[in-house]
Amino acid sequence: MNKLLIYVRQALHMMKEEKLFSGIYIAGTALAIAFTMVMAVVYYAKLADIEPEVNRSRTVYVTMRAYLKEEFMYLDKEFGGNYRDKTFSDTLIRKWFYEMPCAEMAACLTRIEDSGARNISLRMEDGKKILPVAMRNVDANFFKVYHHKFVYGRPFTDAEGLLSGEDAAPDVSIAIISLDVAEKLFGKGVNPVGKILNYYDNACLRIVGVIEPTSSIASESYGQLFLPCEYGDSERMVVVLKDGCTIDDVRNFLEGKVHRLNMSDKEWEYHLQVCSHAQLMMSRGQDLSSWKDIFLALLPKVFVLLLVPALNLSGLVAARMKRRLPEMGVRKAFGAHRRELLGQIIVENMVLTLCGGLVGLVITWLLLYVFRSWVFFAIGNLPSQTVEPLVQGEMFFSPLIFLIAFLVCAVVNLMATLVPAWLSLRNPIVESMNLKK
Repeated sequence: MNKLLIYVRQALHMMKEEKLFSGIYIAGTALAIAFTMVMAVVYYAKLADIEPEVNRSRTVYVTMRAYLKEEFMYLDKEFGGNYRDKTFSDTLIRKWFYEMPCAEMAACLTRIEDSGARNISLRMEDGKKILPVAMRNVDANFFKVYHHKFVYGRPFTDAEGLLSGEDAAPDVSIAIISLDVAEKLFGKGVNPVGKILNYYDNACLRIVGVIEPTSSIASESYGQLFLPCEYGDSERMVVVLKDGCTIDDVRNFLEGKVHRLNMSDKEWEYHLQVCSHAQLMMSRGQDLSSWKDIFLALLPKVFVLLLVPALNLSGLVAARMKRRLPEMGVRKAFGAHRRELLGQIIVENMVLTLCGGLVGLVITWLLLYVFRSWVFFAIGNLPSQTVEPLVQGEMFFSPLIFLIAFLVCAVVNLMATLVPAWLSLRNPIVESMNLKK
């Protein structure tokens, strides 16, 4: 313990004497940790069980794609290809997903990317205020799968949330809006439940609920305007697994259903894409079908963020060790063991790494706060129609993320230090001492 304190004091003294080396080392470590933490925070915010997506670890997403059968390939030009994404009918949703044995809860929804293409805008009855919003169609279970907090009103009932073909397009539809939209339209402190809004094609909406605004980082649950799922709107099914069930249970249950559907349809052959929440987030926008593909896609980013700075630090340590060879030669001549000298060098570099980690933590917060829009849209693959992402406290201040990022960088720095230090300490005593001349 006494030796460790001595080594730490020597490291602090060395930092004062070699300010340039210490500054470069701390800056390199800080940037490596900062960029690593930025990526870690982005993926943590997309993958961890965070409000309102508290069931991410048990969530499975199902989408449907239909391929033209061989005898109907002449329709390729009409459909722009031999396949197209298909929606789930209300009948399939009720029979396949609501009754799924391995599902604790299942919900249907549309993607914001597709809803936003319709340029949804809300306006008050007098037409004075017009506000573009991110809209999605959902059923009643959506607000059970995703834990949105209601400020006013209520969620959809089971009958309201999933409209069949006969119930579709009512004269006045019901809607749930977010609090930020309500405040822009009606002012702060006003309960808008029961008020009427106009939107797409002059249709009327009656507000039945208002939810607290959520971050667009939680892209699968995010929205500013929620309407009931009408016939043919459901593009994705969300399944929350029961305890003890796996994603394979969902696949096995749906295989027989899809087989019977393919037997009855002469024109199209249907395929279901089933993936976990993590796979959906990690592979969005890329053709990544397995965890191996995802790992290989992330490997270059990890290489650039960690190994390149490590090589630079290794060169700095090697140059510094060359200058200290005479000192090491003298200490070995007076009986110092190679292990003791190596321990001192490791402690010195760990002190520098700790300083770099603290500086990197501050840089991380600054990057995530100042450049949050760019960071989360570039790395997090948010839908382009969403507003600037709200970064919540549990995303910013995660001790686990900092600890993991720091340990990873500490290990990389340790390896960058050990190699040149070990090679330098292998020099014979006489040769090391002669370098002082």
